[in-house]
Amino acid sequence: MNITGIEATREAILLRTDLPDGARVRIRERAPLAGDRGRVLSETEAEVNGGAIFISRFTGGHDRLYSAFEAEQAGTPVPGARYVTDFAADVPENTADYPQPDTIKALYGTEEDVRALGLKQSPCNINLPALMIAQPREGDIPYLHDGHMYYFRRDRVEALDAQMIESARRGILITMILLNSPRLFGSAGEEALLRDCLHPGYDWSCPDAYISAFNMRTEAGQGCYRAFVEFLAERYTRPDGRYGRVAGAIVSNEVNSQYIWGNAGEMTVRDYSDEYLIALRQTWLCGRKHCAHFRVYVSLDQHWCRDVHNPLFPLRYYPGRDVIDRLAETGAREGDFPWCVAYHPYPEDLRWPDFWHDRAPDFTFSTPKITFKNMEVLEAYLSQPQLLYRGAPRRIIFSEQGFNSHSGALQSLTERMAEAGYVLAYLKARNMKTVDMLMHHAYVDNPHEFGLNLGIRRYDPDAPSHAGEKKPIYEAIRDMDTENESARVEKARAFIGPELFDYLLHPPLEYHDRDTSKDSEFGN
Repeated sequence: MNITGIEATREAILLRTDLPDGARVRIRERAPLAGDRGRVLSETEAEVNGGAIFISRFTGGHDRLYSAFEAEQAGTPVPGARYVTDFAADVPENTADYPQPDTIKALYGTEEDVRALGLKQSPCNINLPALMIAQPREGDIPYLHDGHMYYFRRDRVEALDAQMIESARRGILITMILLNSPRLFGSAGEEALLRDCLHPGYDWSCPDAYISAFNMRTEAGQGCYRAFVEFLAERYTRPDGRYGRVAGAIVSNEVNSQYIWGNAGEMTVRDYSDEYLIALRQTWLCGRKHCAHFRVYVSLDQHWCRDVHNPLFPLRYYPGRDVIDRLAETGAREGDFPWCVAYHPYPEDLRWPDFWHDRAPDFTFSTPKITFKNMEVLEAYLSQPQLLYRGAPRRIIFSEQGFNSHSGALQSLTERMAEAGYVLAYLKARNMKTVDMLMHHAYVDNPHEFGLNLGIRRYDPDAPSHAGEKKPIYEAIRDMDTENESARVEKARAFIGPELFDYLLHPPLEYHDRDTSKDSEFGN
C-alpha cells in the first residue's frame, strides 16, 4: 500500500493512495528541512475516500503546499510520495504552454546585436542577498509568504523590472539563474539576512567560495528562499506580462563543483544532492503555483564521471553523473517532479576552443567529461528508464559555455577555431531532441574572467558596454538558422576537416559504461 502522489488544489491537499476506501490514516505534516530535521507542524486523522485522503491546504496563513507529509496506518508507515507532485489545472494563474522560441540560440547584448544575431533567449543572474533585506527601509517592498512578511529592495527590484521589460520588448525569453552569493552579484552584505539565507556550512575562509548553497536546514532560511522564488515567479510569469516574462529557474550554479559555486562546507555527494533536491523541489512548487509551464533546472559543469579534484577532495567536488543519479533516486522515492538539466559543456581545456581535439571525452556513459565533443551523451543518459519523468526524458538547456580566443600570435587561429566550433556545436545541440537552449558565454571579453576571452566581441575599455570589434564567431552565430547557414556550415566543415566534422555531427554513442579498469591515474 502506497501514497502514489500528492495533488494541490486551490483549497485542499489530496494524498492519492491505493489503500482501500474507509481505511483510517494518520497524516503527519513536517517542515521540509534537510535530513528530516523539520519539526511536526500538524497531525491529522483522516479516512480514505475515493482513493484519496483530503486535508485542508491552508491553516491560518500557512500554506501546506510546501510541506512534507508522512502517512501511517495502525502505527505502520505508508511508503510513497512525501511532497506535492501535481497541481490541479486551475491553481496557476498562467496556464499557457511553455513558450519555446523557434531557435535555440541564446546570448545577451545590445539591441542592435540581438536583432542582427536572431536571438530569442537568455539567462539572467538574480542574487538573493542583492534583492532581499531583513531590515527594510522606507519604500522597500513587503511580500507576504506562508504567513510571514519578507522585504525586497525597491531600487533593485525596479532595476530588474526594467531589464525584464526590455528583454520582453526585444522578444527575449528569460530563464532565471538563482544565486546566493555574499561576495558577488551586487550583494549588499546585510548580516541579518545572510544569517538566514546562507548555508550554515558555508566556508567563509575559502576565498574561492563565490556562492553559497541555499539554506535548506532551517525554517528561517527556507522561508527566505521560498519568498525569494515566489516573489520572482509571481511577478515575472503574470499572464499580462506587465514586468516581462520568465520561463523557469536554474537553481544555483555548477553544483557538482559545490565548494566554489554552491558552497555548503564539506559534505558527501549523497547528502549534498539530497539537500539540493529540496531547494530544487521548493523552487518548482513556488513557480508551478503561479505558472503551469515553469521549469526548474539542476546546474552542472563538464565533469561527468570523474572530477579532476575528486580524488583529493571528494567532499567538495562531485561527478555530475553522481548528482543526477542521486536526485533521481531520492526524487522517485519521495515523489517525482519534472526537474530538468542546465549543463555547461565547455571544451575539455577552457583555454582552447578546438573541442574536436578533446582527449578525455568519449561516447560512453562513463566518459570523464561531457564537452561539445560528446554532448549527445547527456541526452542519451537522461533517456534511460530510471531517469525519465512520466515516460519522457527531462529537458536540457546548455546554459553556459563558450569558446576562448588567445591574444598575440595565436589570436587569428583561435578565433577561427571558435567560429568553426560554434557551428559544429550548434548543429549537434539542434539535432538533439530535448535541447531548448544553447547559450554562448559571453558577449564581450571580460578581462577579469580567469584570463579567458570568451566574448563574441573584443574588449574595448572606451566603447559603450566595452563592446569592441566583432570576432569571427559573431558571423557564425548570426548565420545559423538563416538562409546563410549552409555556406557557414561548409566553411566550418572545411576548417575542421570533413571526415571529423561528419563523425562528430553524428557520433557513435555507446549506451553503456566503459571498462575503466585499465585507466591510469593520469589519463585514459
